[in-house]
Amino acid sequence: MLKVISLKVGVTIHRDRKWYVAIDPMTGVASQGKSVDEALKNFQEAFELWFENAEEWEKERACATF
Repeated sequence: MLKVISLKVGVTIHRDRKWYVAIDPMTGVASQGKSVDEALKNFQEAFELWFENAEEWEKERACATF
């Protein structure tokens, strides 16, 4: 059975030369893209991969701030 989870994540975006960098300071998950939208799309994929492999305590810590 597929379980769907919806989370709000505090992402900070900054520009580093030609790239936009999206990072969640709570988990350290980060990604980049040539536009803000691309950086956010890439971040979402990176965060999903992190969440699938994170320990339970890491998930709880990441969700505790919301």
